[in-house]
Amino acid sequence: MLACWDEDPNGVCFKKHLARIPDYIWIAEDGMKMQSFGSQEWDASLAIQALLATDLTNDINPTLKKGHDFIKASQVKDNPSGDFKSMYRHISKGSWTFSNQDHGWQLSDCTAEGLMCCLLFSKMNPEIVGEKVQLELLTDAVDLILSLQSKNGGQSGWEPARSSNWLEILNPTEFFEDIVIEHQYVECTGSGMQALVLFKELHPEYRREDIESFLTDACGFLEKMQMQDGSWYGEWGVCFTYGTYYALGGLAAAGKTYKNCQAIRKAVKFLLRIQMPDGGWGESYRSSPEKKYIPLEGNRSNLVHTSWAMLGLIHAKQEERDPTPLHRAAKLLINSQMENGDFPQQETTGAFKKNCLLHYPMNRNIFTLWALAKYRKVLPQPTKV
Repeated sequence: MLACWDEDPNGVCFKKHLARIPDYIWIAEDGMKMQSFGSQEWDASLAIQALLATDLTNDINPTLKKGHDFIKASQVKDNPSGDFKSMYRHISKGSWTFSNQDHGWQLSDCTAEGLMCCLLFSKMNPEIVGEKVQLELLTDAVDLILSLQSKNGGQSGWEPARSSNWLEILNPTEFFEDIVIEHQYVECTGSGMQALVLFKELHPEYRREDIESFLTDACGFLEKMQMQDGSWYGEWGVCFTYGTYYALGGLAAAGKTYKNCQAIRKAVKFLLRIQMPDGGWGESYRSSPEKKYIPLEGNRSNLVHTSWAMLGLIHAKQEERDPTPLHRAAKLLINSQMENGDFPQQETTGAFKKNCLLHYPMNRNIFTLWALAKYRKVLPQPTKV
């Protein structure tokens, strides 16, 4: 690595830059990697929820407390400095970012997942997981989530979606798509719905009508965005498996069921149709740029895709109709675990703006653990398959 400086290589400013190098460069399994920014908060919030789903609190007390401390420390406590609105910046107070507090840029789904963690911890013994977050900080997060819903009911990512799609003609990049203006996303919408439902259960007195209106409009957005085959396009993961998982989570949280919601019935049919012979699911990265579902070559399964599909089906209460698809998927996950408890790294499952892949190495452990924990809860004594 080559570093150049303009003045005083021993100065305070340069030393502060040196301290942040590990945030960008690290040694991975196959050599040195560099990233624009990390996914610390995103990974932590998902990992915490997966761990909490196991009900093994007594075995992992220190881990949960450290995770809670990190989530609390990562929340953005202030809006951007100065007259930020004149610079077309959105509020950030109460949000969580993709990385950490220093990152500074609010993100709706990261805020939703961070809020979910705080709400779940608030129901637990503070002697075990630490002091709960103050209500004012929770309501700041709710305000942020509500502020990012568009007129069509969808949730945008970083800032309100307020421009026309024709501006995408000005896209200066060669391979990113839809980056000029803000858009609404299925995953952000589903995350926001789940967080707001849990918040409303615990704190029904705060902005109840606004939250209920958000949920109604969000359901309409998800139903409108559903593809003909019953799936949803996922922007941040590969691809239709990912989007369908989040959409089902949002609809289920809002009270939609297999019986009263055609969108859920269509989504379940889609997931069951694409299940592989070995009981898993596997989707090619080509689904993202080609915008149609494409299975992995050779009909291979991917453990992360399998976990997303399992979680989606559990949201839709597949176990009440026919648990066999869940049994088959769980068997694949269990048999794939390695001796040290890890799961093998397979195809990349993160995506960004249609044509870029993102590597989330923790996905292989977070979502497999989460899926098996949820499976164990809904089917504590599985039948032989």
